[in-house]
Amino acid sequence: MIALPSAREREQAPHVRGHAKTFAFALLLVVAAGAALLATPWTTEAGTATVPVDAVFTAVSATAVTGLVTIDTQDHWNLFGEIVILALIQLGGLGFMVGASLILLTLRRGQARLSDAILIQNGAPTLSLREASRLSGRIVRFTLAVEAAGAVLLTIGFAREMPLPEAAWHGLFHAVSAFCNAGFDLQGEYRSLTPYGAAPWLNGVVMLLIQAGALSYIVFEDVAVKRRWRRLALDTKLVLSVNAIMLVAGTAVFLLAEWSSALGRIPPAHRPVAALFQSVAARTAGFATVNFADAQAVTVLAWIGIMLVGGASGSTAGGVKLTTVGVVAATVVSTLRGREESHIFGRRLATPLVFRAIAVIALMVLVHFAVTLFLLVSEETGGEGEIGFLALMFEAMSALATVGLSTGITPSLSTAGKLALCAAMFFGRLGPLTAAYALQRRQRPVRYRLAVAPVRIG
Repeated sequence: MIALPSAREREQAPHVRGHAKTFAFALLLVVAAGAALLATPWTTEAGTATVPVDAVFTAVSATAVTGLVTIDTQDHWNLFGEIVILALIQLGGLGFMVGASLILLTLRRGQARLSDAILIQNGAPTLSLREASRLSGRIVRFTLAVEAAGAVLLTIGFAREMPLPEAAWHGLFHAVSAFCNAGFDLQGEYRSLTPYGAAPWLNGVVMLLIQAGALSYIVFEDVAVKRRWRRLALDTKLVLSVNAIMLVAGTAVFLLAEWSSALGRIPPAHRPVAALFQSVAARTAGFATVNFADAQAVTVLAWIGIMLVGGASGSTAGGVKLTTVGVVAATVVSTLRGREESHIFGRRLATPLVFRAIAVIALMVLVHFAVTLFLLVSEETGGEGEIGFLALMFEAMSALATVGLSTGITPSLSTAGKLALCAAMFFGRLGPLTAAYALQRRQRPVRYRLAVAPVRIG
């Protein structure tokens, strides 16, 4: 028998389509409110109004937890302005974690049971109001607990060089920014965390906060409940495996390519940790303890690919997500082994899932190409100076994957270029989740199969 929820429960429970639309509208509303506040003279150190495009850019970057800035956070904004930015980061990061987790859990449940599949195809919810409330509450408590612990630990580190009240504010701001993978900092002069390239305590705490936000509450809950690798859900195994591979690969690339370049100002004993920090922060955190303007071309190109990957689904991170890359990688390996279906960790991946993963990556690559092309045109016609093609590619991917790393060109972009990055950040925040949801909803059972026709490839 198929148990259907009551009419009252179906009306009150979170509706997937309505939830997604409400989520996007709420994000726009938060951006508009934040931009309006940041445009006022009350939020700046100088007491003058901020240029509208810079206010909008900052609001979008904070809400989309990116970290790209056209004006330095510490130098331009006063305490009230910094509080507004911190509130936007928290709303954007926590709101996305809760909203995305509800949608993803609903979609996964729709794949798992016949009754839920029928309900989701008819537009009905598969999560009750009580289930949604409990999950949201657990995510909020997890977020606040991790951020509070991070704030205390960072305050201890900052207190070594500044008064305790200032250290406490720096600790809180950077803890929230790191957990939400936002990349905003209070160092001034667009320096990010470069003054702390040889500070193991601060580096370690920030890396842990970034990973806590980028791996998602769902993964941590699954690990805490199952405790054994064999019992973990397949998507948890994919997240942890791909994440570990990306961390090791990124660290090795940065260490080898930048030992005497970007890492040159850091003592040799601290360079491995600094390389690990860049690898951790590359997948949507946006912090840097080195100057990426000094990075080699090979590193910049490699980082464009690493930024595309992002973090786990339902986390504060952006990108196409670890599981998406894991599914495509498993498909490639299975194909090379001569298999007709994708296998990983002793399980078979559904063919429609593989198609959706490929579609999400292709969509992000296509949008990145379009944004880069637009920046090339806009900066050639309206920019202040000549900007290299690779730097524009890097900036476009940083915005699209909501990373926040920069080679230093953001403040010098034209108004059209800044608005293009705003659109890229907004799309990057909602695009992969929306695409995955839309593609699954469009999927319908096939009643017939067309005849196979040969096609030459290769």
